[in-house]
Amino acid sequence: MQGGIQTGDYGVDVSSFQGTDLSGYAANGAKYAIVKVTEGTGYINYNASGQIASAQANNLYTMAYHFATFSNDSYAAVNQANFAVQQAQAAGLPAGSYLCLDWESGDGNYIYGNTEANTQAILAFMRTVQAAGYKTMLYSGASAFRNNVNISEVLAEFPNSLWVASYPTTSAQWQADMNYFPSMNGVAIWQFADNWAGFGVDGNIAVTNVN
Repeated sequence: MQGGIQTGDYGVDVSSFQGTDLSGYAANGAKYAIVKVTEGTGYINYNASGQIASAQANNLYTMAYHFATFSNDSYAAVNQANFAVQQAQAAGLPAGSYLCLDWESGDGNYIYGNTEANTQAILAFMRTVQAAGYKTMLYSGASAFRNNVNISEVLAEFPNSLWVASYPTTSAQWQADMNYFPSMNGVAIWQFADNWAGFGVDGNIAVTNVN
């Protein structure tokens, strides 16, 4: 599955809360895995290398993400991007893969400042990742995309690069109900569940082809 993701494909995103054996997700129909590698400039997911290796061994299209703590500080965003790239490489994420930015409220990341400053910091991160040889996406909740980021600016430079979170329910979900899709431009992946198929892992569906 290293060639890409097709519209309608299901996938998971994993962090240190999950183990390093991703075979169960693949057996249940997942086609891709997005592995947390870093947070800020000091945290490394100790399971990342094992999760990336397992994703590859199970023929899952393998991606990664960094959890931001830079709020709207562009200088800090570049530093965090460089850290994420370094650790993604060390964990075995091949060049040309997706290294996504998780920019949401929490763990010291403040999203309620100036919207344009938010956007420029996000772009600084994404540009740095791209310059290092990775592709990138931007993850956040639907509300943040609507209220705290100028997504038109992001999409002008990185088309179809949004990975949006919006849950119809907190109960276990096996399939995405597209009636609840948070319609907006530029979405590549929708994270529709925080308990996919009873695994206790985030569930995602591709709403466009990703490669």
